[in-house]
Amino acid sequence: MKLTILVLCTAVYTSAVKRQIVTRIGSPIIQTDTEFLPDHTQLLEEYRNALHNFTIKIYKRAAFRGNYHFVISPHSLWMTLAGVAEGTDLQTQSELFELLSLPADPYLRKLYYDIAATRFSHTNDVRIVSTRALVIDEGVQPNPHWHHFVSKHHLLSVVSAPIRQNSILAANAIRQIVAANFPALNLHSLYSGNSVLLDTLDYNGLWTTAFADAVVRRAPFYDRSGNQVGSVDLMRVKRQGKIGYVKSIQAKVLELPIGINGQFSMVIALVTGDLHLAPAVKAFQGSIMIDVIESMKESKVPIDVAIPQFRMNTELDARIILQDLNITRLWTDPEATRYISDPPALPSSYVQRSTVTLAKDGVFHPPPTLLRSYYPEPEDQYWSEFIANRPFMFGLFDTETYTCLMGVMYTQPTYPV
Repeated sequence: MKLTILVLCTAVYTSAVKRQIVTRIGSPIIQTDTEFLPDHTQLLEEYRNALHNFTIKIYKRAAFRGNYHFVISPHSLWMTLAGVAEGTDLQTQSELFELLSLPADPYLRKLYYDIAATRFSHTNDVRIVSTRALVIDEGVQPNPHWHHFVSKHHLLSVVSAPIRQNSILAANAIRQIVAANFPALNLHSLYSGNSVLLDTLDYNGLWTTAFADAVVRRAPFYDRSGNQVGSVDLMRVKRQGKIGYVKSIQAKVLELPIGINGQFSMVIALVTGDLHLAPAVKAFQGSIMIDVIESMKESKVPIDVAIPQFRMNTELDARIILQDLNITRLWTDPEATRYISDPPALPSSYVQRSTVTLAKDGVFHPPPTLLRSYYPEPEDQYWSEFIANRPFMFGLFDTETYTCLMGVMYTQPTYPV
């Protein structure tokens, strides 16, 4: 069955036999052939590739601006921008869809959104909290059809605050919404527009199955040249896991399951060759996560794992990064956002706060760890330890799709020299 959706003069819902599709002013004529919709496996692969490509673009720029010590949530950025894109004009939407690797077919996009929204499941042993919001000035009315769509698909919320009338009150309200100080969000920036984009992600690593039984000891932390630059509290434990080596970035990589059911995965990359972090990040391609996944094998011997305890908080000016990626009309051109609200929303800022806490405290006693035994082989020594006592990269992933929920680069020790 082939369904043709014509451009209408107002945002409407158009029903098909098998689904509902949303279109609006500025949309091109869209044709969806249900006989050629991807199966679930293909859909997950295409969604994963879209997220991986976006993650690399953001990670590279965040690394440079964050002095290679930062935490970000590419997944949260992706969902926020997807929600915004659904209400922009054709030109801006095309630019955002290209950046996000989103298909033109609105039904396929809805499938992507449904996958993205279900990457978080609240469990007793893993705490991940994500908030995404467009804060609009009082008097700015969101397009009800767009608002319903982004709410239904859990892309972002819409919140009203007195931005122009009382910017101090608005700033306080914004800080309460996202539980952050947001120094990057100053009063001057509030006055320059009628809205603000915000998103947050908090991950509290309660190592019920990863590090709850770890032994914690103070240990030296080194830079890439081998010079001691401080100390950290290393959580040390023996674990069976997946380990590998990625030649393109000269990094040993380790994957550990997170949560009782292994719903999430922690992937850590430790550059072991002559390559420093800056050129390693520069060498990242969209396929880097596939390279990581394919390189990792179940370890033959228990791995001596040591990772620092730390808490890191980053407030990222996402607008600057997006402008670097040629997303420019969104902030100043009323034509770009006229389907989001009346008057058109012109976000003065887009700030993301991400917080990661890694510690040994868990919510349950750790289950017994069963380690398989093998006869040692000559190369086993290299694979038998993973000691993160120098700069490393860390990612929190959804195990089913390997969506990067949180990306971290750790280069500065807890206790500097």
